[in-house]
Amino acid sequence: MIPQVFRDVDILGSLEQIMDQHTKHYKDDFYIDRNIICKLADSPDETDHHLIWLCRPLGTHIMRERDIYLEGTHENKCFSFYHDQTKENILAYAIHLKSRDGFNVTGDVYQLDYAAEVERVKLLTCPIHRITFFFPDDTEFTVPYRTYRGALNELSQKHGELKAMRYEPESEVELNVILRRQWFKRDRHADLGDIAKHIAGLNKSSVRDKLQEAKAEVQPPAQKAAKKDQQSL
Repeated sequence: MIPQVFRDVDILGSLEQIMDQHTKHYKDDFYIDRNIICKLADSPDETDHHLIWLCRPLGTHIMRERDIYLEGTHENKCFSFYHDQTKENILAYAIHLKSRDGFNVTGDVYQLDYAAEVERVKLLTCPIHRITFFFPDDTEFTVPYRTYRGALNELSQKHGELKAMRYEPESEVELNVILRRQWFKRDRHADLGDIAKHIAGLNKSSVRDKLQEAKAEVQPPAQKAAKKDQQSL
């Protein structure tokens, strides 16, 4: 697959159309994704503007790319899990958020080879050194990664439910080098594409799959049994 990049598109509108074509169940996941995208689009941290979105038949998942490259994070585990432990047909995209005006978020969307990305992440993950917690009372605390669970329980009792947290690697320089190299390679190797044509292609694939499923359902019982016997040989 030659990856494509779709420049300066309506991020939320485009992703929702992709989700409508590919996701059959748990479509409400996208409302969570939408809120996360809008929040991160306002962040002053450039790494918060680079996301990975997984569109699955059983839901969707948005993650900061930075967190995927940190060993042991929830994002790191989820990103590999869907590839290693499920047989779902997963569409993967990298997203670069550029601007936001209300719910209108503009940016670039990159097609990804999901299997290749998973193997790359496994080779390049960085160990975590510390975690910074952010609480609703505007306090923040940085604790060692090895003791963060106990510290979180204690701090939550005093400052309320955790609002957000940020992982800090042993080497921020190393992580930044990995991320910027990925962004550079992605830009260099992707062909310029048309998001409308891409979504139309997904629609054709979806219709073809539904026709194949319908055809299988109306097969004569004897033909189904014959095929089952052949498969067991």
